Amino acid sequence: MTGKDLGFGGLADIKPDTSDNEQVPDHMVDEVASRHGFNSREPVQKIVRRKPSEPSANLNIRPPVATYNRFVSWAMENRLSYPEALKELMDRAKI
Repeated sequence: MTGKDLGFGGLADIKPDTSDNEQVPDHMVDEVASRHGFNSREPVQKIVRRKPSEPSANLNIRPPVATYNRFVSWAMENRLSYPEALKELMDRAKI
């Protein structure tokens, strides 16, 4: 070090309060933290309408608008989601 006194010499004297062994409830800690501008880092729970029955993957395609409109119209007429509509069409094509 350069020998400068940065004012941290008394840090070794800081000791935890051992007279009170009670644990502070999480909601109280969160209240104090939010009053001082700290945000929680806990992940936000995502709400899903239904649980997927199997793992899924993304399929991104850019068909011509006419083909897209036919697919979406057919899916809506049959009250199918896009994944369900794709599966139905593939089943019918025996793919």
